[in-house]
Amino acid sequence: MTRAGLILALLLTASGCARWVPAQLGTVPPGTDVRLRLSEEGAAQLEEMTGAGAAEVTGELLQWEPEVLVSTVLAPTGARVDPGLRQRLVVDPANVVGIDVREVDRTRTGFLVGGVVAVAGSAVVWAIVNIVRGSEGAPTTPPTDGPQEPFVRLRFP
Repeated sequence: MTRAGLILALLLTASGCARWVPAQLGTVPPGTDVRLRLSEEGAAQLEEMTGAGAAEVTGELLQWEPEVLVSTVLAPTGARVDPGLRQRLVVDPANVVGIDVREVDRTRTGFLVGGVVAVAGSAVVWAIVNIVRGSEGAPTTPPTDGPQEPFVRLRFP
């Protein structure tokens, strides 16, 4: 029961509720969460400016023209940064080879909700079964036959 529940929870967590969907360059409105895919030159410039070597940048699109402006969290490779610390990144539109937007995936969301309900329901059933089994075998009064106090016999040589 426990192993199956853990495996199910891991699968549900890994599935997520959203996915990245490719969009057409220049058509995404400002304020949208995006993932920019950069050319090799754009990734090299990004690493030179920030120390973060990545071919993709995820953040909020602030403007598209004349330059691409994205509010994002960038960190040098291996560094830990507070996700609340955002910075504005300016990217040349020529270095953007693709853009993706987040979209809610109804199938994954349905599986996630169904899995959570199944795990919670089986935990409730398990708890009820254990409570009922525990109350059936438990004596309500102590036995009356035999000594009421512990009996100890000692032998001395």
